Amino acid sequence: MHTFELKHNSTTAAAKLWLALTDPKYITKWDGNRWVQNDACVGGKMRARSEDGTLAEAEILMYEPCRRIATLAPVPKNPEEPEEGFFLVRLELTLEAQAAGTVLHMKATGFPDESSCNMMRNSWGGFYLEKIGKVAEAIPGDDAVFSRVIGNDFPGHVRHTELATAPH
Repeated sequence: MHTFELKHNSTTAAAKLWLALTDPKYITKWDGNRWVQNDACVGGKMRARSEDGTLAEAEILMYEPCRRIATLAPVPKNPEEPEEGFFLVRLELTLEAQAAGTVLHMKATGFPDESSCNMMRNSWGGFYLEKIGKVAEAIPGDDAVFSRVIGNDFPGHVRHTELATAPH
């Protein structure tokens, strides 16, 4: 099994990064899906439907608001030929608050070969982590304050579906 780890330094507060990672209305701004659903609890699911209608689903393994989320999701061995089967990838995202912002740590495990591991590392490291940071920076302060004040009951913890309204 192959694993990779990435780190992204952000000047954004952990609460805003958490919203960007877990709230469907913000996830759709960086992941390219037209809608996302988050059960927001251990044992629940995160679901996303792409523009072409493909449904992706991940099981939530850890859910610690404003600190850490881990999921387990099937990844196609060959996206062009889904009948070739899948492998399971465990993705863990940890937020580390710092005086000048937040460090986002990412660890992905379960890749059957170096090629698939490198492809995912390049996608996340060269694109998604930067987009997540930009989305988090644009989140209104009221949303982030709300998430810190009431903890588990902030918008990212409500199972709901959001249609992407921003053009991709």
